[in-house]
Amino acid sequence: MRMGTMAGLGRIGYPRIMRWLAILLLVATPATAARVTGVAIDNAVVTIALDGPVATVAALSLDGPPRLVIDIGGVDAARRRAEGTGDISAARVGPFAPGTARMVIDLARPMTLAAAAIDAHALVLRLVPADRRAFAAAIARGAHPVATTARLIADFDLGDEVLAGDGSPLPPPRPKHGVRPLVVLDPGHGGKDAGTISIGGSGTDGYEKTVVLAIARAAAVELRRGGQVRVKLTRDDDVFVPLNGRVAIARREHADLLVSVHADSAPNPSARGASVYTLSETASDAVAARLAARENRSGSVPGIDVSAAPDVGDVLITMTQRSTMNISAGFAETLANSLGDAVGFRGEFHRFAGFLVLKAADVPAVLIETAYLSNADDAALLQSAEGQKRIGAAIARAIEAHFAR
Repeated sequence: MRMGTMAGLGRIGYPRIMRWLAILLLVATPATAARVTGVAIDNAVVTIALDGPVATVAALSLDGPPRLVIDIGGVDAARRRAEGTGDISAARVGPFAPGTARMVIDLARPMTLAAAAIDAHALVLRLVPADRRAFAAAIARGAHPVATTARLIADFDLGDEVLAGDGSPLPPPRPKHGVRPLVVLDPGHGGKDAGTISIGGSGTDGYEKTVVLAIARAAAVELRRGGQVRVKLTRDDDVFVPLNGRVAIARREHADLLVSVHADSAPNPSARGASVYTLSETASDAVAARLAARENRSGSVPGIDVSAAPDVGDVLITMTQRSTMNISAGFAETLANSLGDAVGFRGEFHRFAGFLVLKAADVPAVLIETAYLSNADDAALLQSAEGQKRIGAAIARAIEAHFAR
């Protein structure tokens, strides 16, 4: 159903609109409905990452407390929640009707929807503060179809030049035709920074820096053998590369994807399995927040100053950043299908946190915690040549599937 058709439904009433919409979507698209793969909040912008197209968008403002309801047609959704900051307290999404997902955005103050944009990877909603009169008018309007734009960057009036956090212009996108995608594999830590250490000791073979370098090399071997993408490593030896240096490498090389490879640890020795993280200034849970804080401090070794890393706060409010976040979330879902067979997951596989290494505005990026060196079984897998090759091959398969799609 096109938005032009939906425009004529505003006079009929919200329940009837949704009944019609549910029937149409159930008949026409039950097998092809897109899935919600993630939700992120950045100031007054809510991003719903998707793995397919959206059919319709409808909005409804409510009070007591103030909130905005968004119904997304052509989409199926498992229940997800993101904590907000500032004027947006939180956003939660879940199934509403067959082929329709409902998002409820909890507001700290009255706000209205100013703009909505859709591309193949996301629905992005920009909210603005509203006085009581404007908010009352939005409530009185009731449920109504939302007009959406199709291009995330241009239609949000950001201008032609997007600046990085340090104020320098981002390089323009390079031509893609005839050029194989470039993947930058980033083995975490290195040199003086050993990372976490295996529960079994085993000398340097049990250091995170050693394990993840072997996994990244194994992934690079598989990717080069397949020939579908080009590969570069941020380090191919036991050397220290600061976090901002890793980001700089990916940007300088005009990478199409940055994959940072790590191994996890936890006080609980039974914790095991893989997780993947994509960027959000609001962490998806307390564990994600602690992990990001720990990894972001990992550059603080003697003789290395990471305080000079550029302030990327301004970057995160650009649609360029949002577009790369959406692509990153899509790759994370692809990775889940591949990596789960190799190592298994710990709880919710895809999480969100503010890792510095993920903050390249123009490079989609994920950080993989491959498994737990603090768990005996995971540590044995991570320290074995067979396990390293298995995990590396799974990462490579996900990368190839991502670019093939």
